[in-house]
Amino acid sequence: MTTHPSHCDCCRPVSRRDFISTAALATAALALPRLSAASAASAPAQPPFIDIHFHHNSAGAPIPGSKDANDPTMVAIGKRNDAEVVAHQKNTGALFSVILSTNEVTMAFAQRDPARWACFAREPADDTDARQKIERLLKKGAIGIGEMKETIACDAPQMLQVFELARDYDVPVLMHFEDTLWCDGFSRFHRVLEKFPTVKFIGHAQTWWSNINKNYTPAAGKSPKGPVTAGGLTDRWLADYPNLYCDLAANSGNNALTRDVEFARAFVIRHQDKVLFGSDCICATGVGPTCITVRKFEALAALKLDEKVQAKMYRDNARRVLKLKAA
Repeated sequence: MTTHPSHCDCCRPVSRRDFISTAALATAALALPRLSAASAASAPAQPPFIDIHFHHNSAGAPIPGSKDANDPTMVAIGKRNDAEVVAHQKNTGALFSVILSTNEVTMAFAQRDPARWACFAREPADDTDARQKIERLLKKGAIGIGEMKETIACDAPQMLQVFELARDYDVPVLMHFEDTLWCDGFSRFHRVLEKFPTVKFIGHAQTWWSNINKNYTPAAGKSPKGPVTAGGLTDRWLADYPNLYCDLAANSGNNALTRDVEFARAFVIRHQDKVLFGSDCICATGVGPTCITVRKFEALAALKLDEKVQAKMYRDNARRVLKLKAA
């Protein structure tokens, strides 16, 4: 019988933190839309891209008792150290990455290599000093605000104060729309777009992508499957409002790309000047079956987009909307 040292990895006790993080990654892997083996095999090499939606918390795991402490995703993000974050994005092939929801420590990390990293500022909008904290990070070099993932409505007075800040500093805002949970009230968001016509809003997450379908109802759930009928709120608003854009990040973006490939191809072509590539990947390495980014490349390859549309989606739109100079 082999005797292992007491400190070896395979024998060490599994902490609650490790368990939650592993569970988060496993859940993500199960949720990822899968393409056929033939589709995956025919996918071209990964294109060079700008990732507008990435997370890193250089300060480590969320503080016990904080709003993020029981969020498996935030725990997983908190486990990645600086070297792992750099390796993750290198493995996916990112030319440049935007770190969302930054803190002071994360911003310092990004500013050590401004040719590869930038930051969006974010504090919970319902905190009494949210505006002041966000403004401080904007003055330190943050190039946008978000991701706004709030327990209050998307048009609440506290949110409007943040949007005023975006207007004053001429920076984009990235929104996580997930009705009943985060930034509720999506159907009213057109009023925000009209109130702040100079602010560039970038939509993302479950409610955003569910509403590509004209026939969507909440009864279909947050990750609806099957054919899509053009003309949903998301589809219409992207056409009607010059200041609205979309972020392909996360499993919600992957689901939108794979549930109805014919519609997805037409959608991306129709809104080719509005679509931005984001990953929102929380896996440890940037490779393998749990990597949201890898699956997104597969899904996009299946759309068979021409090079001009791909260039806009992967790089050019991000450069323009985020006013990037280094990428």
